[in-house]
Amino acid sequence: MLTSENIFKLIKKERNSLGNIEEYKIKISHSNNFKRENLIGVYKIRQYTATREGNNKLSQQINTLIVGLENYSKEQLRFVSILGQKYYGTFYLSEDWDKVIGYLESEVGEEGNIIN
Repeated sequence: MLTSENIFKLIKKERNSLGNIEEYKIKISHSNNFKRENLIGVYKIRQYTATREGNNKLSQQINTLIVGLENYSKEQLRFVSILGQKYYGTFYLSEDWDKVIGYLESEVGEEGNIIN
């Protein structure tokens, strides 16, 4: 059975900097509405916008995500978001929940706003 703990362990293998699961709120999307080709298109537009606005860090993060999406051979992806006191991450996992395909991370500011 799929649990938040199992998903967090998988993500933590990819992102060693995460602390303990108790420090985060984890939201797992159980819908299978995340299509690889659509996500690639959306994130290419977001990358263009980030580049145009001079946000090179975000542009590079998005580029890494796009490469992961382009290298994934299946069409459907799973989505997980993780929110901590000063951290927000969005992760795309394989259709079988066994691999992190790509992710974006941000800091959370004092007011709870996500900072890219």
